[in-house]
Amino acid sequence: MRPILLFDIDGTLMRVKRSFMKELIGRVIAEMRLTGETVNQTSYAGRTDRDIFSQLISSQPDRKRVYEELKETYIKFMYSYFTSDHADAIAGAEDLVAFASREGYSMGLCTGNYRETAFLKVEAAGFQECFAFGGFGCNHEDRVHLPGEAHEEYVSLNGGLTSPDPSDYIIIGDTPNDVRCARYFGARAVTVSTGDYSDDELRRCEPDLHVRDLREVQAWLRAGK
Repeated sequence: MRPILLFDIDGTLMRVKRSFMKELIGRVIAEMRLTGETVNQTSYAGRTDRDIFSQLISSQPDRKRVYEELKETYIKFMYSYFTSDHADAIAGAEDLVAFASREGYSMGLCTGNYRETAFLKVEAAGFQECFAFGGFGCNHEDRVHLPGEAHEEYVSLNGGLTSPDPSDYIIIGDTPNDVRCARYFGARAVTVSTGDYSDDELRRCEPDLHVRDLREVQAWLRAGK
């Protein structure tokens, strides 16, 4: 069978304007009465939203309740303020997704975003109806569990008629954590240096393929990789 492609979102398929995210997080902080210092000390690349927001409230009492309120507030504000003006699709990603769609590849998401904001982002970036399933940052703090979640959704979507082997999946992302979660699941990994990590940093993770532009992946797939 053709490999199943699982895409990261931020830094791989698209970028959200940093100025927008800074303003949005500021609104969330004000609404929740959190401290900006905690947010400014937090790195987001390659992590799940559950992990990020759990860290933001790590010193709060009644963390479970506060976490759910924080999640709800963030999603509400994203739906209220996020538009296509705040999203830029990454050019090579557009071409790869179009190629994969034409060639009949199954495509899903493997992203640390909450499910709701994941689909909001990809639709704003012009990837409407390209992705029907995925693994998301709702249930797990550690990204390694997301490919397994995507696999379960894929099997369910197909009515249980097919259950691919982990080696049938290719995880495409821009951080070392994308490689780490691929290896944990048993999938192959493709890295692209369109995010915060350099070519050298990503190559040291030993992905199955490293590229600077996702258009390069087309030839690799055509060769039956």
